[in-house]
Amino acid sequence: MDRLLSLTRQQLTFFICCGMTVALIYSKFALTIGMILLLLISLIDLGDGGSFRLRFNSEIKTNFKKLWQRKDFLVITLFFFIVLFSGIYSSDLNFLSERLRIKLPFLLLPFAFVSIPSLSEKQYHSIFYLFNIVIAFSALLVGFNYWMDFESITKSMGMGQAIPTPTNHIRYSLLLAFSILSGMALWWKGFFLKYKWEPYFILSLSLISLIMIHVLSVRSGLLVLYISILFLSLRFMFLSKRYLIGMALIAGLFLTPFLAYKTLPSLQKKVSYMLYDYDQFKHGNIKNLSDGERFTSMMVGIKVGNENPLIGVGVGDLKQATAAVYQKEFPNVSKPKLPHNQLISIYASTGILGLFIFIFAFFFPLWYQQNYRNVLLTILHVIVFCSFFIENTIETAVGVAFYCLFLMLGLNRKNDSA
Repeated sequence: MDRLLSLTRQQLTFFICCGMTVALIYSKFALTIGMILLLLISLIDLGDGGSFRLRFNSEIKTNFKKLWQRKDFLVITLFFFIVLFSGIYSSDLNFLSERLRIKLPFLLLPFAFVSIPSLSEKQYHSIFYLFNIVIAFSALLVGFNYWMDFESITKSMGMGQAIPTPTNHIRYSLLLAFSILSGMALWWKGFFLKYKWEPYFILSLSLISLIMIHVLSVRSGLLVLYISILFLSLRFMFLSKRYLIGMALIAGLFLTPFLAYKTLPSLQKKVSYMLYDYDQFKHGNIKNLSDGERFTSMMVGIKVGNENPLIGVGVGDLKQATAAVYQKEFPNVSKPKLPHNQLISIYASTGILGLFIFIFAFFFPLWYQQNYRNVLLTILHVIVFCSFFIENTIETAVGVAFYCLFLMLGLNRKNDSA
């Protein structure tokens, strides 16, 4: 216990963030506890040299001023306030409160991280290192379980089912995509903790995740991965002027899915089902079809937004408004879905005004003081923004925790108290 109390605020933050990388896959409860602990260590006085005192941090007022000065942290709170302000014209307060609870980290974590001394570069990269180990290990377990029940799972994929994963398969595929690109970034930087062979170990972790994301064949994750690789390859060519390497990366981008399709039965089944799903959608049959229901939810979301294009129907009333359109235009669909698109969801609930604020709040931290020079922060934004077009990425607790954790870590690197 004495050794625990001797840890500095910076060290505690490092260990909590390490724990949260594991919790992203295995425990929503631990994720919540981790975020609470991050807030607590910014509020409690740990004393000099770790002499613990059960009283409020004397620098709370100073840290609030610091938050106001750090525009990249401050703007993130807009994700919460967009939802809060739409409550003025929302009637379903239960659904509104649920949305506010999910978005609460956007309000609290900016203060927590601006109050914490900057993690060292080694600590920052070590968190990504651990994240890649956790993701690759979990991917191997997923692959082993698939191999143990290969025939039945492969057959189920031909009917629109997914390979079992430790968390939601779509969220999991996004984590895989992020681990692949972040791992390659660490390898390119030559990062290691102790041994010079570690960059190659990190690269092997990325390759394991790359193979498994194709085995899983979750189209959301694959689409986000390939769009991100294309963007980062063009970025690399533009910044480094190394056009030959960039063209090789782009060539590999087109070759990899072709080889994967030729060698992976799971991907073949998923493509066959996708073509069947699309054909059914063209003929107006959307019931119990993955893509058909997804596209329909987007069309419904746009219709809801068009009812009040300036400020939307209010976050609290989005569920009711969506259900009303389904009942009127798609009465055969028994379970109405919220739009499978983050940007359409924002438009439907808060209108063009809310969508503009949302996009501004998303990109501002990346451009503020040239934060885009941090390649890991850039990778995060590319992955998450691409996912917005096919998923409600930050309408779930795990999605918010994933984006918040790695965003705050990237911005924390520039704290003045480092």
